[in-house]
Amino acid sequence: MLKDGENMNRKIALMAVLIAAIIGSVLASGAMFAESGNVAGLPMYRGFASTRWRQSWSGNVTIDAGQAKAAVAASIPSFKIGTPVSFRTSWIVPIEDGKGVVASIHVTKVSASTAEQAKSVVEESLKKGWKAGEPRLVRTMYNIPLLGPNDATMGYVRVDGRSGEVLRRPSTMVTVTSAQAKTIVSDAVKEFKVGEAEDRGRAWVVAIKYKDKVVMNVPLGKLNTPTSEDAVKVVQGSISKGWSAGEPKQVGFIYNVPIVDSNAKTIGNIRVHGGTGDIIAGFALPRRQA
Repeated sequence: MLKDGENMNRKIALMAVLIAAIIGSVLASGAMFAESGNVAGLPMYRGFASTRWRQSWSGNVTIDAGQAKAAVAASIPSFKIGTPVSFRTSWIVPIEDGKGVVASIHVTKVSASTAEQAKSVVEESLKKGWKAGEPRLVRTMYNIPLLGPNDATMGYVRVDGRSGEVLRRPSTMVTVTSAQAKTIVSDAVKEFKVGEAEDRGRAWVVAIKYKDKVVMNVPLGKLNTPTSEDAVKVVQGSISKGWSAGEPKQVGFIYNVPIVDSNAKTIGNIRVHGGTGDIIAGFALPRRQA
C-alpha cells in the first residue's frame, strides 16, 4: 500500500503528463492549421491564417505585379534629379520622371556634406543603370524597388494597382530664380487682404490673404491690441503705409520671401514654389509683434 505522500506524488505526476498531452495536442493542431494556411497562400499572424486580414490589406486591383513593374521600368529612362532637402543626418534627394516626384533617395551627410554633392552622388549612380525590382502589393498599391548598381535598393516607386498610374508628388525642379521669386511676391503684396483676427490665448493672429487663401499670419500681443478689432486695424494700417518683399532665402525647392513693413521690420514670410512660381497657401508663424 502506498503512503499518502506517495499517492500525492503519483497524482501530481499523472496530472503533469495529462497537461503535457493536452498542450502537445493543441500545438500539433495549431501546426497543422498553420501548414494548411501556408499551402493556401494565406498570410500568417502568430501561426494563424487570416483571410479577412488578407482582404483588407491587399484590396482589389486591376493590374498584376508584372504590369506594375513594367510601368516603373518604362519611366526610368526619363528620371531626373530634383532639389535635395536637408533632413537631420541625411539629404533627401527627389527622383522625378518629368511629371513629378516618384521616389526619394537618402544620402548620408557623411557621404555628401552639401546638397550639390548629394545630387552628384545620385546622378552618378543613375548613370550606371537602375532597374525595377520585384513589386510588393500593399493594400491597392504596388511598391516597386529601384535597384541600382549591385542590385542595391535605392528607393521605392508606388503604382496604383487599380489605375496603373505611377504615384507622384509635385515637382521639386527649381526653374524660378531668386529675383523672380521676389518680383512675384512684390506684385502679390498689392493684392493682400486682411482677414479676421483669431484668438490664440495671449495673442491675436491676423490672417493675410492672397486670392482668398491665407498665405501669412501676423501675431499681435494683446497689451497694445486688446480686442480683435484693434488687431485687424493695426495690420490694415501697417499695410497702408507700405509692405515690400525682402531678399528670398531658398530652402530646398521653396523660396521664403520676407515681408517687410515701412519701418524695415519683418512681418512674416511668403513661400514661393521654385518650380511653378506659385505662392503657396499656408504659412510659418513670424515673429510676434508688440
